[in-house]
Amino acid sequence: MPEKDPTHWLYRLTSEEWLRAGAYELFQSRRAFSQKSQREGVVYARRAAGMAVNALLWHRADDSYGRSYMDHLVQLGKDHEVPAPIRQFAEALIAMPIKDTLVTIGKQGDPSRAEPAAKIYEWAKSRVSHFLRTS
Repeated sequence: MPEKDPTHWLYRLTSEEWLRAGAYELFQSRRAFSQKSQREGVVYARRAAGMAVNALLWHRADDSYGRSYMDHLVQLGKDHEVPAPIRQFAEALIAMPIKDTLVTIGKQGDPSRAEPAAKIYEWAKSRVSHFLRTS
């Protein structure tokens, strides 16, 4: 298992710390979507999913995933070793518009718009748990 290294982009946090950071980003995404803040909601959702992928990469480094959260999502969407629904959630996050084109009526927005990120996060969390049990 790798050592924590504050100078390395991936190893500056442990996989558990990446998951905690991703959970916070997911919370922020849901909050932003609830407040009808599309840009914030999308950015936080992508970051949440990307941080969850970082937690996986911590255990299984793969240069094809790049370094940025968007690079992670693009590769996740193409990786045929990943379950098809997870690939589709990654593609949905990539395709999600930063600017909302429809005006929604009502005071509250829809926090469930963060669900693609939540599904990726939960999948990554279960994979990290598997890695920890088998190492």
